[in-house]
Amino acid sequence: MNPVPEEKLLLGMLNGVDIPPCPAILVELDAELRKAHCDQREVARLITQDVALSGHVMLIANSPAFSTGKQLDSVMQAIQVLGLQSVFNLIVGHLLRVALTGGQDFSMERFWESSAQTARISAELARRLRCARPDVAYTFGLFHDCGIPLLVKRFRQTKEVLAQANQAEDRLFIDVEDGLLGTNHAVVGYFLARRWQLPDFIAEGVLYHHDYSVLSKSGLISETARALIGICVLAEHVIRLHSSGDGEQEWAKAAPATCAYFNLSLGAIDDLIDDLRDWLD
Repeated sequence: MNPVPEEKLLLGMLNGVDIPPCPAILVELDAELRKAHCDQREVARLITQDVALSGHVMLIANSPAFSTGKQLDSVMQAIQVLGLQSVFNLIVGHLLRVALTGGQDFSMERFWESSAQTARISAELARRLRCARPDVAYTFGLFHDCGIPLLVKRFRQTKEVLAQANQAEDRLFIDVEDGLLGTNHAVVGYFLARRWQLPDFIAEGVLYHHDYSVLSKSGLISETARALIGICVLAEHVIRLHSSGDGEQEWAKAAPATCAYFNLSLGAIDDLIDDLRDWLD
């Protein structure tokens, strides 16, 4: 597999964007999870030290995206039923929003609502396509655009640049950002994922999630990252169709490679999309 581009080169593309530090709770949890014999009770203790964090874990653990059909009543029970990694992913999602909220000139509420919906649909797609773990797809759906709030803090014109990138027919989304901002949200998100010690395939997927050529060629990036990119672009297309009835330029660029990657015809993809729109209702 070809390596991610040299980080020194990527660092030069940050263009003054500030990457927030990894929260202490993530450092502690990651250290515990890496032990040969991880102690579930210690993980539960660390989480329950923060009332807001443990409350969020329970809220999401009992949501449709993760529901097991049984009401979970404690963090320890959530760990036992969902697994340590799933609970860790839920915590990452919550702390991400906390770290990136505030400091912008306009509300990012719509962005977070869209990210949460992308995460939910991504988890469902992972279940149906059986190409990735639903909890990992959920985390990637929530995290893939995490560079956007940081760009908004750094550049006043970010909203207008993103609108132009969304309408670009013949250029990669990130190429439009590079031309107008000197950086892009994929690079920024990659460094955030790395600094927050997320798995390599998450960081890799974030970096390449607008480069659909990686779906057509195995070996360029990890198989998990490829699956997550395909799932996520499909989830975003479902959301746009469901909310406005129209697709967008990004899906037109991604559709051929996405269909080929999942070995599905465009008709089969359309049927899957219709099923998901019914599921959302």
